[in-house]
Order: sequence, then C-alpha cells, then structure tokens
Amino acid sequence: MTNIPKTRRLFFALWPSDLTRQSIVEAFSNLSPPAKGNIIRSDNLHLTLHFVGQATEEVKQCMHAAAQSIDVNKFEFKLDCFGYFPRAKMLWMGCSEQSTGLTMLHKVLGVALERCGYQCEARAYTPHLSLMRKCVKPEISQSDFSIPWRVNEFVLVESLTVEHGVSYKVIEKYPLL
Repeated sequence: MTNIPKTRRLFFALWPSDLTRQSIVEAFSNLSPPAKGNIIRSDNLHLTLHFVGQATEEVKQCMHAAAQSIDVNKFEFKLDCFGYFPRAKMLWMGCSEQSTGLTMLHKVLGVALERCGYQCEARAYTPHLSLMRKCVKPEISQSDFSIPWRVNEFVLVESLTVEHGVSYKVIEKYPLL
C-alpha cells in the first residue's frame, strides 16, 4: 500500500481590510437591478494573485520561502467596476485601470513560485474580486463607486470544505516594502 502525501488546497491573494471589505459589500448591495445567484460570503472576499490548487507540505514550504523573497513596494489601486465571466457564471468587481503595483506583484510572485514547480496561467491576468457564483447573466449598470485598496501585504490562503460550501483561512502573511 502506497503512502499518499496529504495535500492542502492553496492560493495567494490580497485580503481586504475590514473597511475595504465593508465598502465592497456596500457597493455590491447597491447594484441595481440586483443580480441573482450564490453570493460569496463577505469573510471569503479576496483578490486572487495565483491559484496553486492541491499542494503537499513540501510544496507549501517551498512556496512560503518563495513568497518571503518578494521585493515589491506597497501600492494602492481602486475597485471601480463590475464585470461578468459568462462561462464561469461569475459576477465580479475589478478595476477599470490597470494597477502597475498589482501587475508587478502578480508577475514577480509567479516567477518566484515557478521554482516550486508552479506553472502560471497562459492567459492574461484579470484582477478581480468574485462576488457571486452561478450568476444568471446580470444586467450590469456601472454604478458610480470607487473603493481605494491600500496593499501592504499579500497572503497565502487555504481553502477548506465546510458544511455549506468553502471557508478561506489565511495561513501566512507577507509584508510588502
């Protein structure tokens, strides 16, 4: 009988402060007409940098070391638009203008993680914060909102299966310069 190593479902993300999270929920609740689908719990809101998937403890430790080596300055960007991924049936919030800091963090982290066997997605990075899954094509009227997000750190998150879906648990924090 072979001994299969235990794995954890991991991803790197930006984790909003309580104030930013509250602003996101408020802007989403003002969407008119309201979208229909499965709303993501507010405590699970995040902006994914890199989705790792199932990882052994050895791979997690390698990625932790890689993430600790990141030398990127703190930055700020604004969440100011809604979007919809039809294939995934996902309603999301994002930024209408590309953030240099966010793009740099995504790229530098991706390169560092490659040392651990991680392979970056080939498609272009579309920074977004998922708000609703299994969303029926929403009528998105661009509300007038702008949520500043000051990024001082990024995090490593474990996705845990719970009774009513998933719960995300921050397991490591990485400060920016």
